[in-house]
Amino acid sequence: MKMKSDKVKVEIFVPFGSCFCSFSTFIEKVGHVTSKYKDLVEVQTKSTKSREATQHGIQDICVVVGDKKFFPNFDAKKLEETIQNECKT
Repeated sequence: MKMKSDKVKVEIFVPFGSCFCSFSTFIEKVGHVTSKYKDLVEVQTKSTKSREATQHGIQDICVVVGDKKFFPNFDAKKLEETIQNECKT
């Protein structure tokens, strides 16, 4: 899904009530991939208890790009490929 600015929407869902240390590696991994596309993506961090999380059926740590969901042990290359594909649409 693209934002109004034609940037690819990257939604990171984390449990805001938990210690950052429980998902810092995940955030770092997502940041490493998205930083390569900083002019093409809009990264938003949201609570796993948010309305958007409910709409996506998310209850735990996850990143969403388009209709693809990536959970903590995701393959960084697949996230990167998904971002590239979303940039083309």
